[in-house]
Amino acid sequence: MDNERKECTFLWFIEKYSYCWHENRKPLRSPRFSFDALEGTDWYLVLHPRGYRNEDRGNISLFLWRSTNDAGPEYFSVEYELSVLVADGSGPHSREFESKFKKNDMRGFYQFVQRDDIHLRRKSEYLPNDTLSVCCKMWKGESNVENAEQISARTRILIEKISFLHVVENFSTLQPNVKKTIKIRSNSVEGGFLTISLYYTDGSCEEKIIIEIVSSDDKKILHKCEISLLEGSGNIIKCEGNDYAHGSERINIQKLLLSLTRRVILDRKSEYLPDDKLSLLCECTFSLGLISHEIEETRHEMPLAVMKQKRNHAHDAYKNAEKFPWYPIGSEDMKTIYKIHCFADVELKTKTKSFPAHKIILCSRSPVFKTMMISDMKEKNTDCIEVDDLENDTVEQLLLCLYSDSLPNIQLKSATQLYYAADKYQIGKLKEMCFSFFTQNLSTSNASDLLHLADTHNDSNLRKVVEDFILEHKDQVFGSNGWEKLIESNPQLVIKTMQLIYKRNAFNWNSFTKRLLTYINPTLALFKEIMHVLFGLIFFFSIFKLLL
Repeated sequence: MDNERKECTFLWFIEKYSYCWHENRKPLRSPRFSFDALEGTDWYLVLHPRGYRNEDRGNISLFLWRSTNDAGPEYFSVEYELSVLVADGSGPHSREFESKFKKNDMRGFYQFVQRDDIHLRRKSEYLPNDTLSVCCKMWKGESNVENAEQISARTRILIEKISFLHVVENFSTLQPNVKKTIKIRSNSVEGGFLTISLYYTDGSCEEKIIIEIVSSDDKKILHKCEISLLEGSGNIIKCEGNDYAHGSERINIQKLLLSLTRRVILDRKSEYLPDDKLSLLCECTFSLGLISHEIEETRHEMPLAVMKQKRNHAHDAYKNAEKFPWYPIGSEDMKTIYKIHCFADVELKTKTKSFPAHKIILCSRSPVFKTMMISDMKEKNTDCIEVDDLENDTVEQLLLCLYSDSLPNIQLKSATQLYYAADKYQIGKLKEMCFSFFTQNLSTSNASDLLHLADTHNDSNLRKVVEDFILEHKDQVFGSNGWEKLIESNPQLVIKTMQLIYKRNAFNWNSFTKRLLTYINPTLALFKEIMHVLFGLIFFFSIFKLLL
C-alpha cells in the first residue's frame, strides 16, 4: 500500500435489533469481511447487546475481531474507527484507535454505548424501523484518502408474531387456580405449538388473573405481549402490554398479570362477560433464537468522492425532492384530504362536535378502529365512533396525525391527552411521537406528572426514563408542587420511587474501602520512605558528631 492512504468501510445493518435474545457475554457476530487494501486479512464485528462482562450490563460492547485463519501476515497494524450511526448517517457514538492485531485478536470497547440511549432515550434516531446501523472504518497510511472500498452486510433477527383469541366459558363459576388451557399452532417450527393457560389466584379479595404462555420450542423467547379484553359490544380494552426487549437482562415472558381483576370483571359482567364468556385477544411477538446473514453489496476500490456520492444517494434523493416545492409531498396531500373531508364515510363524535374521516385511514392506523369497522358492532352499522372522553382539540390533532404523521404546536397538556388516545386506540406511531416529546421536554416541574402518566398506562419505557431523571434531580423534584400533589394522589407510586432511589443509592462499603485503600497505600509507602531517609540522616550526623 506504500504510504497512500486507502479507506475501507464496513456497514452492518441489524434488523429487528430490539429482539436480540443474547444474554450478557453472548455475542452477535457480523458476516466475515475483507478488503483488497488490507493484505489478505479477514475480519468480523462482534457486538454484545447486553455487555461483554458482568460489569458491562446496561451497555453495548463492540469489538473488531481478526479471523483465526486468514491469509494475511502474522501481525497487522491498522487504524480503525467504530461507530453506531443515527438515521441521518452520522455517528455520535464513535471511537478511534490504532492497534497491532495478530490472528484471533479482538480489540474494542466494553462499554461502547449505553443500552438506554439506543432503546429508550434516542430510539427513534438509533433504531429507525428497528434497525441498528454499525460502521467500521479501517485505514493504513498517512496521506490524504484518495481511494476507498465499502462492504454492506445485513443481519436479521428472526421473529414470529402470533395473534389469537382465548375464550373462557363459564368464567363466573371458574374455581381459583384451575387452569383453562388452549393450544395454538406455531408455524416457525414443524409441529411447534403454544400452550396458553388462564387462571386466577385466591388468598386476596382482588383475585388476580394470570396468563401463562409457554412455547414447545425452548429457543423461542416471548419478548412482547399485548392482551386486550373484547367486550360484548366489540370494544377492545387493553389490560396488559409489556415489551421486555430493551431490558439489560434477557427476560422470557411466561406469566402475565392482567390489570383487570376477577372482581372487576364480575362487577361489569353485562359488558365484559356476554353469555358468561371471557374473550381475550392476545398478540405475541417471539424471538426465534435464529439469525440470517448476507453481504448485500461490495464496492471495490474507487475514488473517495464517488464513494461518498454513492453512500449518500438515498439522502440526496430526498434532498432533491425539496428542490421542487411547487409539488406537494404526500403528507401534505393527505392533510388536504382530511381538511376538505372529501369522500368522508365515518364520523368521530365528541360530546359537542362531529369530525368527518375516512374508514380506510382509521383502519390502517389503528387495530381498534379496524375492529370497530369490520366487526358486527354499532360503529359499523351507524358509521359513527363515539369519543366522548376526548376533547375537541384532541380529536382534531389525533386525526391530523393519523393522516399526516405530524403534530404541530403540541404542548404538554395536549401531548398527555394524545398519549391517552394513542394507548386506548393502539396507535403505535402516535404513542412513540408523544414519548419522544415527553423525553425531550422532561423537567423537574413535570417529572411527577409524567411518572404518574407512565404508571397509569403501564408504560415501562417512559417510567424508566422519568425514574432516571428523578434520580439525577431528586432534590428539585422532591421540592416541587407536582411531587406534593403526587404524594396526596398516589402515595403507593411515591413509595415505589423512594424504594428505587434507596436501592440505587445504597452505600457500598466494600467498594468504598477498596477505593480508600488505593489512596492510602501509596501515601503510607511514601511516608515510610521519608522516615527511612530521616533516620539515615540522623544516624549520619550522630556518627559525624562522635568523630569530631
